[in-house]
Formats: sequence, structure tokens, C-alpha cells
Amino acid sequence: MKPLDSGSLGVGLQKIINQLGQLLNVDCCILRPFAPSCLINESLFYHKHQKSNEATLKLLEKTIIPIQQMEVINSIHHVSSLMNPENPEQEQRKKAYDLTKIGASLLMPLSLDKKFIAVVGLHHYCSFYRWQKQEIAITQMVAEQIILAITQAQAYQTVKALAQREALINRITNAIRCSLDPQLIFTAITQELGKGLIVDGCALSLWTKEDQFVQCVGLYDQKQGSIDPLPQSVVPIALNPVLQQLITTEKPVVLENMDNHPEMTQFDLPLRESAQALLIVPLIVDGEMMGSISLRQTGHPRHWLKTEIELAQTVAAQAAIAVQQARLYEKTKQQAQQLQKSEQEVKQLNRYLTESVLKRFLPASIVNKVARGELSLDLTPEPRLVTILFTDLVGYTPLASHLGTQEVATLLNEYLAAMTAVVFHYGGTVDKFIGDAVVALFGAPEDLTPQEQGKQAIAVAREMHNRLDRLNEKWQSQGLIEGPVQFRCGIHQGIAVVGLFGGGQRSDYTAIGSAVNIAARLQEVADSGMILVSATVAQFLTAAEITAMQPLDLKGVDEEVPMFSVAVRQN
Repeated sequence: MKPLDSGSLGVGLQKIINQLGQLLNVDCCILRPFAPSCLINESLFYHKHQKSNEATLKLLEKTIIPIQQMEVINSIHHVSSLMNPENPEQEQRKKAYDLTKIGASLLMPLSLDKKFIAVVGLHHYCSFYRWQKQEIAITQMVAEQIILAITQAQAYQTVKALAQREALINRITNAIRCSLDPQLIFTAITQELGKGLIVDGCALSLWTKEDQFVQCVGLYDQKQGSIDPLPQSVVPIALNPVLQQLITTEKPVVLENMDNHPEMTQFDLPLRESAQALLIVPLIVDGEMMGSISLRQTGHPRHWLKTEIELAQTVAAQAAIAVQQARLYEKTKQQAQQLQKSEQEVKQLNRYLTESVLKRFLPASIVNKVARGELSLDLTPEPRLVTILFTDLVGYTPLASHLGTQEVATLLNEYLAAMTAVVFHYGGTVDKFIGDAVVALFGAPEDLTPQEQGKQAIAVAREMHNRLDRLNEKWQSQGLIEGPVQFRCGIHQGIAVVGLFGGGQRSDYTAIGSAVNIAARLQEVADSGMILVSATVAQFLTAAEITAMQPLDLKGVDEEVPMFSVAVRQN
């Protein structure tokens, strides 16, 4: 059975109701929901003879009331419960029976997780009808089918919500990582959260319980777009009942219909349209209140789902950390400017800058040794025996044209981050990124034996394959790609000139020479998913791990180069 989402659930249940009505040959069959967990908002109807107008449907709906046990009514004239005039619901039900001429009914309550959610009702217009045991059993089986369909739709909705949540959190995390500008971060948070939850507005405000007013620092408005300048609250925090509730409980304030909470309406920001529903979550770091995020619906009330509240809380936690980091960044920047006044302060700043540069291409372990003075690096260009690894994604250009700008950036950043982590794990040096290509060195700037270089380079290439397999599974589950992305790899060992190249304004640590060219050419002629190595690297592998390839005259290389394909998986 194909899983139903909340959108197609109503269609599926309508088919079930139609089949039940036709199978039992009743005049009318109704499914009426009584709980949000049904995932359907309106009653579903089947009519044997003709389609009824809206007034008739309203009357038929009133014949179904919440019940705890099955009701079997062979003749409506023999049921005293419908004759109680003191019960308004029973009185409306009796009137509906009289006007619709229903004479016999079978009502079946539905429960999900031991909670009452809906009723299935079968009606005959005749004055008397004896319901058979087989008809009751069939109705019970159909009721179980309905519950199963609702359960499937709930599960689908939960999985979909989790996927959307993870994607939204990833986008917000990337926005926070990509900038230290507080305004850009706050704008990105409100826009992503507002669009993700499909609300009319989302505002991020900074304040503490000691402040007089809140300061709006980020705002998303679905209708107006960006608003400049940002509006500021005119109600003091001490007189704001919503914020006082946040301070007291440190939990979200959930207002689904502002008409029911007139005492809360004065708090809202002075915007073009007042809110009809509000969800406000606190920003808390180390037990201290530092602000809030408010989500607003202007046109109508809104039932805030538990998943929506939890997502808003998660984003608020990230926003609180981002605020703290932004403040720390500003504080650090100010301190750095002050430290430039003394020689010691300049040395500390230079050390920080040196570490930042080294971390671009060296593993953290080597950078830490340099920072502690345990290792001295001479980055002057000099000839060295190194092993060079080139990798390149296959089919990246058509993939990039197929995806949007944000999706391409997300995919490429995740890929390069994963490949860099593999190189650093095995003690290699990241030479450079060329688009989606990764160039890595082994044996510089840290000395390694030729055998250590070769084995580490092969280990990196194999682990890159493993990491790419896991990334492909993730990207496919997110819908970024249809088929798996592959890459090819070339590895060569030889003499290259390695060191810092450039001028006073910019320099890069890299390797140049024919050895580098050979590694690049090996990668270019490798098939998709292949690791292609030269003979100088193949000598460090067993015969079972390599397969000799036809030597090729590589472009830009004078001599013929023997080549070997390396097994991706090590036996």
C-alpha cells in the first residue's frame, strides 16, 4: 500500500467510504473527524442516489456525534437517547434525523493510540432495517483500514517534517558559518524560519530582563519583504505580558487566536497588520535570557503544531549561539585593534593569523605543533620528493546547471569539507581546490618516507570513495541528486618544487613541476570511479591491489607513463 501524505489522505479515505457504502448498499455513509490527529478537516460523504447540497450535508453531519461505543440503530423511533430535549447536541441530532428521514443507523467510533478521533456512520432512509453481523464485521474491518491510512499519513508527515527540519537547520547553520556579520545572520535566520514554517512574519529581537525595550534585529515579512528601518517595540518589557511570561517560564508562549487573549495584543511590534496568532520562543544561553523569536499569522488563527514549536526552539538555540558568537567576534576584534599598540600584542595577532593560514592546508596536529613551538616550518620553495593526489568530480558541470545556486553551494561545500577531513586525517596537506577538484600533497611540509607517502595517498583515495558513497546517500535522500556522483583520482610520486609562491599581498603553499603535471594527467585519463597511479606509487602496493593499464603518452609529458588501476576496496 502506497504511503499517504496529509494531502492525498482525504482522497484515499473518500475512496474507502465510497467502497464501504457501495458494498453494504446503504443510502449514506459518513466519516466525521473529531480530532486534529485525523489529518482531515472536513467530513467525507457517500450517497447512493444523488449528490446532496450543502444544507443537506450539514444536516447529515449533525447525525454523527462523539461516541465511545458502537451504536446499532435498527429503527430511530425506538431510540430514546435521541429524544432528550435537555441535551442540545441530542436535540440537534434528533432534528437532523427527522429532516433527513433517516430511519436506521450504524455508528462506529475510531480510536488511534487509545484516543477517540472520528466516527464512521452508515444510514438507511427506511423506517426499519436490521443490521446483520456480517455488515457490522465489515464496517469494523473498514474502520481499521481508515485508522491504518491515517497512521501511514501521520508517519509520512513526521518523516517529511523531520527532513524539512534538518534541511532548514542546515541552511541556517550554513548562514551562520558563512558570515560573522550579525545583521546578515539575523536576517538569514528570520527569513529561513519564516519561509520554512510558512508564516506571515518572523522577528528576532534582542533584550534582557534588565532592558527597558526590546531591539528588533531581524525581520521577515511575507508580504512586504525587507523593512527598513526595523520597527521597535513601544511597550516597556516590564509591562509586556508575553515577555514577562517568557522570563518567568523560559518556555514558548503559544497563542493560537489573539481574539481569545486581548491582554496580549498590546505587546506586538508596530507593523502594518496585527497578528491573529503568535508563537514566541526565548533565546537563552547559559541560563540567561538574551532575546526572543516571534512567529506571526495575520489573516486567521493558527494551530501551532508540536513539530513547529520544537523547530522554532531549535532555531532559537542556534540564534542564541550566533548572537553570542557575534558579540564575541566584535569583542575579539576590538581587543585585536587595541593589542596592535604593543609589540607583544602584534606577536599574538601574527600568531593567530599564521595559524589561520596554516589551517587552510595542514592538519590540526601539525598546526598545533607549530603554534606551541614544537615544530619549525621552512616554507621557502625547494625541490622535494612528494606524492601528489588529484581528484575531480565526474559530471559536475551538468549537475551544477541542473541544481539551483544554493543547492550547488551546499553540495560542493559538504563534498570539499568531507574530502579535506580525509586528507587531514591521514596527515596530508591540502594544496588547493580547483572548482570541485582537490589537490593534496604527502611528504611536505612534514617529511615522510616514500613508502609512507604512497600508502597514505592510497588510503586517502579509498576513504574519499567511502565518504562520497555516504554523501551520495544523504544527497539522494534530500532530493539534491537523482543518481550518485562519482569522481576520478590520479596519484604520482616524484620531485617537485614545494613552498610558498606569491608576493607580499598574497601567497599560497603549493607544488610545481612535471611530477604535479603527471598526477593531473593521470586523473584526467582515469575512468569514473577509478584510482589511477604511476609505477612509482604502484611499487608500494601488493599485486592483488593493482591492475596494469595500457601505458599512455600523456599530454604535456615527454616520456611514456606506465599506469596501474588500484582496487577501491582493500581485501
